[in-house]
Formats: sequence, structure tokens, C-alpha cells
Amino acid sequence: MDKLRYTSTERYVEGVIVDVKDGSVGIDLKGRLGHLSVPMRMLITDYEPQLGLEVGFLMSYPEVIGPEINEKYAQNLEHKKNRE
Repeated sequence: MDKLRYTSTERYVEGVIVDVKDGSVGIDLKGRLGHLSVPMRMLITDYEPQLGLEVGFLMSYPEVIGPEINEKYAQNLEHKKNRE
């Protein structure tokens, strides 16, 4: 967290569950903000996840923390791309 240059800009965001898989939930964000897929273990709920349920959460804008590329991830992505 010490790497971030800007203070938190958390905003309340709402969305609708549009995809439920064994290990993840897909959420379309309201306001044409896009799509978010999260692991099921990150979903806080007292209900069985179902298509059409509304969700709400706080989200901040992602910030690039430096110009250096993480070579490990870059190599893994390249390897995955070459296999396909």
C-alpha cells in the first residue's frame, strides 16, 4: 500500500450477478462500468448466488504502481498464449 501515490477513492458500486460457476461469480456493473469476475469465496452473502441478484461493494480505481514489468507473469502469459 505504500507504493500507491493517490489516496483511496472508494466509491459505492452496484451490479447484477450474470454468471455463476463452481468457483466464481460474474457481475455486470451498473452504469456501463464493465464486468467483474470474482472467486465465490469473496462473495459475502446469506443467500444462494443466483442469476439476477443485485450486489453492492466499494471499489477504487486501479493504479499502476510502477513502470517495471513483472517478468514472471509476462512469461506465464506468453507461455499460455503459445499453447493456444
